[in-house]
Amino acid sequence: MQERLLHFIWQNKLFNTKELKTLNSSDLQILDFGKYNTDGGPDFWNAKIKIDDVILIGNIELHIYASDWKLHKHEQDKKYNNVILHVVFFNDESVLNLPTLELNGRIPAVLLDKYEAMMLSQKKLICENLFDTIDEFSLENWKERLVIERMERKSTEILDNLKLNNNDWEQTWYQLLGKYFGSHINKEPFELLTRFLDYKILLKHKEDLFQLEALLFGVAGFLNKDFVEIYPRELKQEYEFLKHKYDLKQIQEHHWQFLRMRPVAFPTIRIAWFAKVIQQMPLLSTILGSSEEYAFLENIEVSEYWNEHYVFDKLSKYKTKILGDDFKSILKVNVFAPVLFAYGKFMNDENYTDKAFQLLYQINGETNTKTKVFESTKLKHKNAFDTQAMIELYDNYCTRKRCLECAIGHKILRTNNPELIANNL
Repeated sequence: MQERLLHFIWQNKLFNTKELKTLNSSDLQILDFGKYNTDGGPDFWNAKIKIDDVILIGNIELHIYASDWKLHKHEQDKKYNNVILHVVFFNDESVLNLPTLELNGRIPAVLLDKYEAMMLSQKKLICENLFDTIDEFSLENWKERLVIERMERKSTEILDNLKLNNNDWEQTWYQLLGKYFGSHINKEPFELLTRFLDYKILLKHKEDLFQLEALLFGVAGFLNKDFVEIYPRELKQEYEFLKHKYDLKQIQEHHWQFLRMRPVAFPTIRIAWFAKVIQQMPLLSTILGSSEEYAFLENIEVSEYWNEHYVFDKLSKYKTKILGDDFKSILKVNVFAPVLFAYGKFMNDENYTDKAFQLLYQINGETNTKTKVFESTKLKHKNAFDTQAMIELYDNYCTRKRCLECAIGHKILRTNNPELIANNL
């Protein structure tokens, strides 16, 4: 038995509530089970009980053992002065002057067995074989809640960065864009790049792609060599001038990763694409105002030098390198939609938060190791809204075994078919 399971049982009234008595044999009625408290203090607030003929209003505290009251030193904490009922699973020690209810023997054994089986399961998706028992309405509502949770968390991070950037939305958007241009492998150096190189400096040179590349590749640390080819030598010369003009710091080249990557995903190619996107800035107004696809991403291709190179000074077969649809989708899902949502929260305008969700509905669902976990279930994979819900479910519920806080886990634990559960967990 875990305390969080005891909370779940109390919150959902999953125990025998008939003929309740306190440990001193007084008659007990639960008139209001209280509101679950996820902060500090008693577990349930504003409950209402009746002991014999006396009605009490206050808080309820739950423990596995009655002795946990003293172990947690609640008698020394004023927040627990208004506790009207102590609910325990095992009564191993009485708490003086506090009515106590013992639940041992009142909780269905099948519920405890189900929970134990779920916690001991080694499956990536514990409830994989039970998805078909969950109704479509519950699944759709849970998916929406999951996407909201994901967007709320991302928007909180964006708004925290916005404060650090003195409410400069363009700078905040630029840094987030850089983070996802680096993907998971080069996220950190790309984030450093956007922090070492202020977007306002780039805006001054946005009409000159050569200068943009000099700034970006220079601050990224890629121009610290003696080059053979003319283009990188000229970039280096231009960067030396701009470096002194703006007093720029730079990253060490060894921070960037090239191993086990497709050449088109090399950080050098990503930076070349990034330079072309910078030419479209400022972009926030475009993102906020666009009702459909973002046209400025449609023709992002590298400068001529990079059509024959993946790294400096090493010639390769000519290939036009255009920003691919999959990568554009990644940017829309992880940058544009969260920025729209965060802006809506900042401005207290639901039109932008709604637009963020609509954008997710327009984008094809992604396929990765996390979404593949749900392939055998009835969860839909139609669009990015669906797959973002899956990723949130997998990352923050399934891998952490937070079944008690999951709508699907709730349904399964409350199912009254022990045979069905036993054969599928």
